[in-house]
Amino acid sequence: MLHLRLAVLAAGLLLAGTASVFAQTAPSQLDRIEQKLDTILHRLDQMPPGQADGTQPTASAATPALSSASETLVGGALAIIHAAPDTPTAAQEIPPDSVGGFIYTGGPLQLADLTDHGVHYAGLTGVEWQGWLRAKEAGRYQLDIDGSTVSPNNYTLSTCVFAGWLQDRSIGMQEAKPRANLSQPAAFSLVLGAELQPGLYKLRLWAACTPTPSVRNQRVSLALLEKTPSDLNLRPVTGEDLAHRQR
Repeated sequence: MLHLRLAVLAAGLLLAGTASVFAQTAPSQLDRIEQKLDTILHRLDQMPPGQADGTQPTASAATPALSSASETLVGGALAIIHAAPDTPTAAQEIPPDSVGGFIYTGGPLQLADLTDHGVHYAGLTGVEWQGWLRAKEAGRYQLDIDGSTVSPNNYTLSTCVFAGWLQDRSIGMQEAKPRANLSQPAAFSLVLGAELQPGLYKLRLWAACTPTPSVRNQRVSLALLEKTPSDLNLRPVTGEDLAHRQR
């Protein structure tokens, strides 16, 4: 800021010296130059710090701007439940329609039976999480889907996906094809990660497994895990790790 002011003043003195040569024929020119210099210096004084020297403000973790005083952040993320996509290609996109939802504060989800969470849908589902991720320290964060799939009366072969976005930017998509024998669950684990600074990050996650054709009563169980820079291993998320807006 100081360097820019000095440069403006130096330019002004140079112009003023030039104008003084013509002062006898144009007595008001020097006054006009002085007025323009005053205007420029006034505008420099009004500019936010960091912009006057040509730099852009540094964007750290975005703290959510609440739209009204009646909105607050509370623990847990919104779990929006969708019917499970039928094909691996379709599973890569979040379906536009939902069949229910609740507040997720951690723990396993049975995606073929979510009646204990108030979702009454007869069929396999996928889950979309929306909210904010709390980052309390700098470093690499990992988010993991720890799941399994099984059918009590047939073999299963599903395509399971896990996709994530932070601050509306993709942090990747992972895919697995667990094959379950009769009544023997097939486990799968899908991990996404990102380098973060302390703060709140807008979060969106999507996890789903495609139903195996001609298989009835296919079950999919999954839980959302997290590993912060100070965690030694992945652990289940809690309401302290996630947040959502409440009116």
